[in-house]
Amino acid sequence: MYRLIFTDRALKSLKSIPKRDAKKIISELEESAKFPLLKSNVKCLQNHPRAVYRLRVGHYRVLFNKYKEFEVLEVIDVGHRKEIY
Repeated sequence: MYRLIFTDRALKSLKSIPKRDAKKIISELEESAKFPLLKSNVKCLQNHPRAVYRLRVGHYRVLFNKYKEFEVLEVIDVGHRKEIY
């Protein structure tokens, strides 16, 4: 199981999202921490300057990096699909 680490930007973004959606995002992240790339809503990003992967949760996207050697998922940013990229 991977540990979740949130950047300051990700925490700030999560606080600005409605509580119901934020809870759903957190639960999806916890589920992804168990098996990071086996979920169908995780995709590898191409040419993104900050993140390697994205997790789709409803209308929101979670940008994250996976560090296999440290077993860490670093959540870079969370936002609405129109604004996150």
